[in-house]
Amino acid sequence: MLSATKETAVAYGQPPYPYTPAPAPVRPWWQTSGARLAFIGAAAVIMAIVEGLGILLMFASIAMIWISTGGLRHPWKVWQRIAATVGTLLLCLIVAGIAHPVKKKDDAKTASTPTAAATSKAPETPAPAAAPQLSNYTGKALSEARKGAEAAGYTVGNRDASSESRGVVQTENWTVCFQKISDLADGKKGVDFSVVKEGEPCPKEDGSALPWPVMPNVVGTTYNKAVADLKAAGVPLERVKLEDVYLDTDTPTAEQAAKDGEEWHVCFQDPGKDGKVTSTTTVRLDLGRWSDASLVKTCPAAKGTTYQIPANDPDYQRPGTSTGDDDSSSQGGSTGGGAKTVHPGAFCSPAGAVGTANGKTYTCKGPGQNRWRP
Repeated sequence: MLSATKETAVAYGQPPYPYTPAPAPVRPWWQTSGARLAFIGAAAVIMAIVEGLGILLMFASIAMIWISTGGLRHPWKVWQRIAATVGTLLLCLIVAGIAHPVKKKDDAKTASTPTAAATSKAPETPAPAAAPQLSNYTGKALSEARKGAEAAGYTVGNRDASSESRGVVQTENWTVCFQKISDLADGKKGVDFSVVKEGEPCPKEDGSALPWPVMPNVVGTTYNKAVADLKAAGVPLERVKLEDVYLDTDTPTAEQAAKDGEEWHVCFQDPGKDGKVTSTTTVRLDLGRWSDASLVKTCPAAKGTTYQIPANDPDYQRPGTSTGDDDSSSQGGSTGGGAKTVHPGAFCSPAGAVGTANGKTYTCKGPGQNRWRP
């Protein structure tokens, strides 16, 4: 028999007491307190590795702190959720500040700009343009060098390469020894040509003294040896002038002297030993010619005063001829013809003088060195 309580419950359509209550709803795992705390920690770790991804996880963790689905009551009170949100932000910001420090403005400025010392050494100037190709004009005429450099776009300057600081005029008469390219203030390229006069040697360094060759001592040597010594000393052979020393010897050309270079001998020279040979110096070699068969094999005491062959001397006394006979003959010649007796073909002076030989009249004249000629 049912009790009154049970009967009452049955009467109202209710199940008899006691009854089994409905099971409580199950909370999703990601809404548990442990999952929320794990997400916050994961956001901090990822923030230390990849800043951008860590920021996304930080906001996802904050959302998980506040979201509760399925009609379930949130296990955290409001003030607890606020505290968790603030804690998440602080944790992630601290981790980001340590793992990804922000560069200071001064450091960035230092990295992007040169130091004060570098700035003082290299003032800001327009970046120079790429240098156009410039030929090497060393040894060329200054006029040619200037023309080529200006055509290549260079600003051209020139100066004396020697220590004499001479003004440079008539550029075709100057030769380039050094050329130096430089950057100009306007960003263009400039070139300076250091030059010497045509025929002058270049100094060893720009602005130093000209290294003029000095004259060696060639007196007493053969012509061949003298030429070799002059070449070794750096004396230009085109500055050498040849002259004869005897009154009855024609001056040879350089070709003639070279052909019989062992028979021609240097008797006198100018300049003397150690004399400088500049661009205006004429080197004179006074030559005498003799061989093993010659009667005279020495230089005279002075140039142009004697005859190498004594018989060529108009005043030469032949052996066996007395002075009185010569005088009477000379006087007779003078009386009859009014001129002295001469030796045809012998050297003579002064030009225009008149003499006789074997009944013929001869005049002291050229071409070349004066001789008694009919």
